[in-house]
Amino acid sequence: MIKFAGTALLLTALALPVVLFLLLKVRLGLSGFVAATISIAVGWVLNVAWAFVTARDPSQGYGDVLSIAAYFGWACPTVLVVLTWLVASP
Repeated sequence: MIKFAGTALLLTALALPVVLFLLLKVRLGLSGFVAATISIAVGWVLNVAWAFVTARDPSQGYGDVLSIAAYFGWACPTVLVVLTWLVASP
């Protein structure tokens, strides 16, 4: 069950920032910077949640993923949101 929850959180952490950015920018009309900041923050929180779930499973053997996710969990959502911003900009 922990492995399924970790996989679901990781996939959500990859997809939700992009979808959220597009929804905030297009539907609500927020500026690109505000929409990107909110989307990246949500992605970071989901990455930390994934690391927390993964760290609880001793069979994974990932070491100290929680501190790595806390420090660098913003990087992947940032890249995804910036690429979406560049592609979706008129």
